Amino acid sequence: MHPDLGSIGPLEFHTFGLMVALGLVAAGWFLSQDVRQRGLHSGLALEMMLAAGVGGLAGSRVYYIVETGDTGGGLLSGSGLVWYGGLIGGAAAVIAVGALRRVPVGVIANMAAPGLAIGQCLGRIGCQLAGDGDYGTASTLPWAMSYPDGTVPTLEEVHPTPIYESLALLVIFAVLWRLRARFAQPWSLFGLYAVMSGTMRFLVEFVRRNPDELGTLTAAQLISLALVAVGATLFATARRRPTRLAPA
Repeated sequence: MHPDLGSIGPLEFHTFGLMVALGLVAAGWFLSQDVRQRGLHSGLALEMMLAAGVGGLAGSRVYYIVETGDTGGGLLSGSGLVWYGGLIGGAAAVIAVGALRRVPVGVIANMAAPGLAIGQCLGRIGCQLAGDGDYGTASTLPWAMSYPDGTVPTLEEVHPTPIYESLALLVIFAVLWRLRARFAQPWSLFGLYAVMSGTMRFLVEFVRRNPDELGTLTAAQLISLALVAVGATLFATARRRPTRLAPA
């Protein structure tokens, strides 16, 4: 693992931060292609990317603090980040940008869906490189590994769950990007993203280290089930509407 990239004076650079930045850039690039195809304002992609980055990081940190009570490092700490909090914070910020540009929320959600998947994919690679504790339970599988130099080290061989999630999210991104014109009704593509990503996280949680909250289900699994239900509802409802690639 290589959690630290070095420092220049008082500035410290970490692999997780680098991968988060690359995730935002990748999401922004694909988003810019979508914006151009829809004939929308050329600056919308950059505005959405910045809103997603700031809102996502703030939301993920606030979620972690509320969930654990750990305020170490403050709101701007680079550790203690939760994806679902980031999704909520980033979504709220992006919706605000869409409202300012008068683009329907359902269209904004569809445009953001592939970027969410590729951004999360690269972010999980950052988790793997940092060894930040997102790894799974003990395993004897051939690809199990230890994280002796991680920010949350372990000498025990465990499931490399960040790799599992990264590979699954890459597939989810490819599917969403390929189907974005086919599922152009507002909310439909985002609904598909919610179903796929929620299902992925639900399954990965079976080999994660998170504690059970309800029976044998973890808090992340309960949220994942809710995400799948919401996504399926959005998708089914949207598919009954006439297709429209871009807002009028």
